[in-house]
Amino acid sequence: MMTISLYLGFIAATFILLAIPGPNIMMILAKSTREGTATGLIVMAGMTIAQAVQILAVILGLSWVVRTYPDAFEIIQLGGAAYLIFLGITSWLRAGRHDKIESHGRKHLKIGFLVGLSNPKSLLFMAAFFPQFIDKASPPDPQLALMGATYLVMAVLIDGLIAILGGYWRNWMSAPSAKFRLDRVSGAVLVCAGLVLAFLH
Repeated sequence: MMTISLYLGFIAATFILLAIPGPNIMMILAKSTREGTATGLIVMAGMTIAQAVQILAVILGLSWVVRTYPDAFEIIQLGGAAYLIFLGITSWLRAGRHDKIESHGRKHLKIGFLVGLSNPKSLLFMAAFFPQFIDKASPPDPQLALMGATYLVMAVLIDGLIAILGGYWRNWMSAPSAKFRLDRVSGAVLVCAGLVLAFLH
């Protein structure tokens, strides 16, 4: 099993990664401010499932695909960027018309999963940094499993807090004019997230 010092170092590095605003956080914030805390949490659940898939891929040694086939990485990255931009434009155009954009939880779960899976930041982090915290004197698989579980728990806590804060902000800005502006801001944030993802290397 990995040493305490290595584990604490991994926690610190993971917190820094998760706290940096990226497509995942921007998506959760935009959805929770636009449609409430529950929607933000559902989107977060979809992203968590996507991250679990990425962690499993890293543990099974499939991250070599990213290194061996960089073109596949670019396709996934650009696809996710285009999806975020599409959601942002939709939010901008439908600003203030919440009655026409409310959807079922399954759709929000799917949106979160697709955005989370198309965001390469977490996959690249795990593929690049997980090995740095492995104690070579111990079997690697249990250590990778521990790091993967820790990463998921921290992601849920941080992203969940973002969703709750976004929902609180939405309730605070309850006036129709404020909701309209908030929808426009949410759309702009998603478009910016898509552009960042498109040019992220």
